[in-house]
Amino acid sequence: MRFSALIQWALISHSTAFTTLPSSQTSFRIRSTFSTLYSQVEESQFDECLSKADLKGAAKILQSSDINVTKDRFLEIFNAIEERTKEAEENNINKRVAEEGSINLGAMEYPPTSPARTEMTEMYKLLKSTGQLTAYGAAADGKYPALGTKNVTPILLEKITGLSMTSLTPKPTNTLLLAGVALAVLEGIVSVGIGLDLNFTIFATLFLAFLDKLLVNGAVFETATRIFMPEYTDKIRKHEAGHFLCAYLLGCPVEGCVLSTWAALNDTRFGGKRTTVNAGTSFFDPNLSDEINGRKPLTRSSIDRYSIIVMGGIAAEALNFGIADGGAGDEMALVSFLSNLNPRSGGAMTWNIDSIKNQARWGALQAVLLLREYKACYDALVDALERGGELGECVYAIETAIKENGLPSVAEKPLGYIVDQGLYGEWMTDLPATTSTTTETKPTTSIEETKELSVSSIEEEVLSLEELKKRMEDKLREIDSKLDKLE
Repeated sequence: MRFSALIQWALISHSTAFTTLPSSQTSFRIRSTFSTLYSQVEESQFDECLSKADLKGAAKILQSSDINVTKDRFLEIFNAIEERTKEAEENNINKRVAEEGSINLGAMEYPPTSPARTEMTEMYKLLKSTGQLTAYGAAADGKYPALGTKNVTPILLEKITGLSMTSLTPKPTNTLLLAGVALAVLEGIVSVGIGLDLNFTIFATLFLAFLDKLLVNGAVFETATRIFMPEYTDKIRKHEAGHFLCAYLLGCPVEGCVLSTWAALNDTRFGGKRTTVNAGTSFFDPNLSDEINGRKPLTRSSIDRYSIIVMGGIAAEALNFGIADGGAGDEMALVSFLSNLNPRSGGAMTWNIDSIKNQARWGALQAVLLLREYKACYDALVDALERGGELGECVYAIETAIKENGLPSVAEKPLGYIVDQGLYGEWMTDLPATTSTTTETKPTTSIEETKELSVSSIEEEVLSLEELKKRMEDKLREIDSKLDKLE
């Protein structure tokens, strides 16, 4: 029914009631009826936009109207986000855009700027501004749990997180090796039991494995592994939840999450039929996207956000299992990303192996603290993923946890400050009087910034060397004193 027809129907059906009321009451009733009908029409149009994955149209209505965002409507919004970003044609050009931007993004291909992702970003912002999303962006704009210097030594990392460097250092997983050994033993038993030639059985298995990898990226073998090793599925789920929540808290819209090769094969955002992904989380940082595509100078704040999100999976595994088995790809993605940042000016900052390792430690530190402080959100997210929840159900679970528990204090005040003191740095819970906690947001391609960073680094290094020299002199005097007593 069109809006004009609805108005006519309302006037006719209420004409008798209006004539029996005083004029003031009649006017109020008419305005109230019009307002109700208008709201119903707008909500109907809003729902229609969502059903068509028309994020732009839905955002326009939501911005100008008082739409009642029920749980079902909330879930539909994120279903529309998934559909809009999943079907976008730019999902097929990620590699080309990355190469044109002169940045190798490693294993975690970064989605380019596109109409679909711009609309998604605007919808996230709108939901945030209307109070529908509270946790989203809670750690954005440099609201990190640990402020201060970005120099994080291994010893200081262990001290702050309570986790060993071993637990935060990804190691090649033995899951597939163990599964292969188990399969070989099973084949031997079957061959002996039914009289089949063992060589033929092994050849057939290798051929089928080759076809499995070639046609469906090893999805069949992965399914068998999950059946016999259920803990493998749990690790993947909690690993991806770490990426998901870190991106969400940092204000980077999440557009999808897959937990198996079968799911990745059916999702163009993860490569579709050409996928090499077994599991993954697709997020979008509009600032980083503009910067890697040359629209803006690359900033340290964007690099920091990316570092935290990439290290989020490793942090989650370390917190849950005491060791990170599935984070080798993430670590390599960060190394590849930083080492291939091509400076666009002569004085631009470059990344060597030491600075890359330090950035990885800094990212892991922030990720561990975020996941620990937002544990209620993380647990709710893991539960939603375990139930097979789509994007909307995952976001709803996070926001429900925040409503029930409130934002942690870290959303307003950092847990502490990293200070360049002593041999390994210091962790202080109170703001040091001489330490600046302002987040660096200048372009990393700025010559002035490079000079400032160089001077600052030289001064810090000189101070550290002087302190080390003093300690060594004290130690030598102590040794001389002990030798004198022995004589």
